[in-house]
Amino acid sequence: MTRVALFFLFVLLAGIARSAGAAPHVLSPAGPAAARIAQLGFWVLVCFAIVSVVMWLLIFWVGLRRRGTFDEHASWQTEDGRAFIYVGGIAIPAITLAIVFIATLHTMAAFPMADHGDDASIRIVGHQWWWEVQYLADDAGPAFMTANEVHVPAATPVTIELRSADVIHSFWIPQLHGKVDLVPGVVNHIRIQASEPGVYTGQCAEYCGPEHGKMRLVVMADAPADFAAWAANQRAEARTPTTPAATRGRDVFMSAQCALCHSIRGTTARGGVGPDLTHFASRRGLAANSYERNAGTLAAWVVHAQVLKPDAKMPDIGGLSSDDVGALVAYLQSLH
Repeated sequence: MTRVALFFLFVLLAGIARSAGAAPHVLSPAGPAAARIAQLGFWVLVCFAIVSVVMWLLIFWVGLRRRGTFDEHASWQTEDGRAFIYVGGIAIPAITLAIVFIATLHTMAAFPMADHGDDASIRIVGHQWWWEVQYLADDAGPAFMTANEVHVPAATPVTIELRSADVIHSFWIPQLHGKVDLVPGVVNHIRIQASEPGVYTGQCAEYCGPEHGKMRLVVMADAPADFAAWAANQRAEARTPTTPAATRGRDVFMSAQCALCHSIRGTTARGGVGPDLTHFASRRGLAANSYERNAGTLAAWVVHAQVLKPDAKMPDIGGLSSDDVGALVAYLQSLH
């Protein structure tokens, strides 16, 4: 109970900091669902705080009595002693937990995820240890795919279909909603809404293997016009390289192991094991947002992925000269 109270105290302080104009924290509500959860957390915090104060007062009282400060109290075997146990040990905790339980059910009832399955416009598939993001066409097939970043229009409810390709994962963007699991063989849904444009970070919230901690997710809420422009760019095929280095890098990509695992629309690369890289350079992070995407980290990731993220499905790629690595990085960095 103490840990739960501390957690909700942290949520409360984050909300106070946000309302005071401080930089928003990862637990500061930024959407209607998260706001309802934070409101529930506030009242649960108040309830637990009252219970904690009463418990400490009782402990203090018992301690003073044992030192002889107060007169000897009635034995628990007497009628007065049993009444104390029934009221303080059973009735009050039961009422407190019932209130919290009912309030939690009331909050959960506001998120009827099962009713939104047909409205899904995005499908997220959890992999060890990255997120495949499919933007669905009218026939529920993928119009285009990205990885580890979810773009949504701000101030608009967006229903997301959640699946797993291997083990149980958990989708959690604290500023937008609670957690929903991705379970093998089961299709779940979540409806998120960001009240205003911004970048909202998340994390797989279910232990899913050694690199669980490096399975991060970013939701980017764009102004509607910016989202439309981004989606139009994502639907396009990869751009043709315009520099000698990027052209050579494309040849390296196609001849090395890269094309066996990754897909780049507009090229012969059709691998389906790893993320789609058609517009790789439009993404902020690398290795499921474990590292910032830049030339240095990208070169290290290509050559020594197992050093940066041990046990990841991305193998170290050997046999490339420094010039080949530089050209490959130039090509990937050109895929906007």
